[in-house]
Amino acid sequence: MQTDIPVKEVMTREVCTIKKDAKIDELARKLIEFGVGSAVVVEEERPIGIVTEKDLIAKVIARNKKPSEVKVEEIMSFPLVTITPMTSLRDAAKVMIRKGIRRLPVVNNSGKLVGIITDNDILEVSIDLGEFAALITEASTGYAVEEEEIGGICEKCGKHTDMLKNVNGLNVCEECEED
Repeated sequence: MQTDIPVKEVMTREVCTIKKDAKIDELARKLIEFGVGSAVVVEEERPIGIVTEKDLIAKVIARNKKPSEVKVEEIMSFPLVTITPMTSLRDAAKVMIRKGIRRLPVVNNSGKLVGIITDNDILEVSIDLGEFAALITEASTGYAVEEEEIGGICEKCGKHTDMLKNVNGLNVCEECEED
């Protein structure tokens, strides 16, 4: 993954937000409306917490609480870990891993919420960059190399091997790959 891409290039700008005094049933409707698994809790455009599907399950459903009687602030996770729009994707991923979280609200210099980035966003970009790197390799060498290794018979020399690579549509051994 390219390390210098800032999260502002990948983040979702339209974030599902909710106020801390809202009830859980309202939160659930917003999550469905946005098609997401979390909402950032805000006060005056500044994020103060986050509520995830896991919070709903562990703190409402598992405790048999009535969603219309529970406030968001009672189950939100805080303090909130945030990053800036210029944080690199690599650094965002490191924060997620270190903190054991899957979502990072993005705030500007004045602390206002401007987006959110998830582990899935980073994974999608990583995959796209990997495919892009393969295309660059193909363009510069003339060979399309796929990373998946399989066993079988080399389609170039006929030798059996445990590690074949697909090069230009042929499954070849390491020796034939170099030719």
